[in-house]
Amino acid sequence: MSLKKTYLALVMLFSVFGLSVLFAAPNTVNLQTLVLDDFEMDGEDSDTPKTLWKILPNTFGREGNRPNGKSMQRIAWVKAWPEAYFGNEGTFFFGTDESDDNAKARYTDNSGYCMGINIKFNRQGYNYVDLVPVAKKVVENEDGEEEETDVYEVKPLKFKGKVEQFDFWVWAANYDYYMEVVLRDYRGTEHRINVGSIKHIGWKNFCVKIPYQIPQRVDYVPSERALELVKFTIWTNPEEKVNGAYIYMDHIKYLTNVYEDIYDGYQLGVPAKIKQMWEEGEKEDVELDHIP
Repeated sequence: MSLKKTYLALVMLFSVFGLSVLFAAPNTVNLQTLVLDDFEMDGEDSDTPKTLWKILPNTFGREGNRPNGKSMQRIAWVKAWPEAYFGNEGTFFFGTDESDDNAKARYTDNSGYCMGINIKFNRQGYNYVDLVPVAKKVVENEDGEEEETDVYEVKPLKFKGKVEQFDFWVWAANYDYYMEVVLRDYRGTEHRINVGSIKHIGWKNFCVKIPYQIPQRVDYVPSERALELVKFTIWTNPEEKVNGAYIYMDHIKYLTNVYEDIYDGYQLGVPAKIKQMWEEGEKEDVELDHIP
C-alpha cells in the first residue's frame, strides 16, 4: 500500500472513531421521580391540604351568568385513591414478601385523600373551569420580614430539575369532557398542552411529556430554569350534559433530571446559596466625592 493510501486510511479511521465517541458519549443524568402534589393533608392531625386549589369557572358556571356571580362549583378533599396504584389499603408496596422484617421500609407512596370537584353550568357549550393552586399572600412588614396575610393568591407549583414528563390520576364518570394543562417557563411564557379526553369510567392515569420546545435551561450559570404548573383546565363538549359532574384527581408526580454540574465554585451558581450569601454579605455601597 502506498504512503498516500495508508495516510488516507488512517485519517478515515480516526474520523470514524472520533465521531463514534462524540455521538456515543452519554449526557450525565440523575433521573428521579418526585411528587408535585399528592393532595394529602398538612400533617396527621390537620384538616388543611398541603396545597390548596381553587376552581375558577367561566361566566356560565356562575349564578346569573354574571362574571362576578357566585361560583356554582364545589371542591373538597375526600378519602379515596386509585387502587391500581396504591392498592386497597391506600399504600403502594415495593417488594414481594410483606412478612419481611424490613417490609415497612419499602412502603413508599401513601394516599388517604384525593381532590374532588363537582362542576356544573347553566347551559351546554364549550364551558370550562380552571383548577389553580393558591396560597396565602406574603408581604413584607415594617421590620422588613415576610409574613402571611389572610388574602389568597394564585401560586403555581414549581418543578425541580429538567422535567421529562409528569403524570396524575383522574376519576371520571364518562362525561364527554376533556382536559388541558398550562405550564409556565422561566421567561414567563405559558404553554397550553392537551391532556386528552376524560370520557372514561373510574380511575385513569394520564402522562404528559414535556415538549422539547419549552426551554428549561440556558448557557449561563445557574443553567437550570424551573418549570411551573399554572393550572389544569377542564372543558365540556357542546352536546354533553352540564348539570353536575363529579371528577377526582390524585397524585401528581414527575420524572426529572436533577443532575447539577459540579465544578470549582459551583456553590456560587446555586440560586438559594446566592441569595443567602448576598443577604449576609451585602454592604452599603459608598459614594465618592470625586471620580478620578
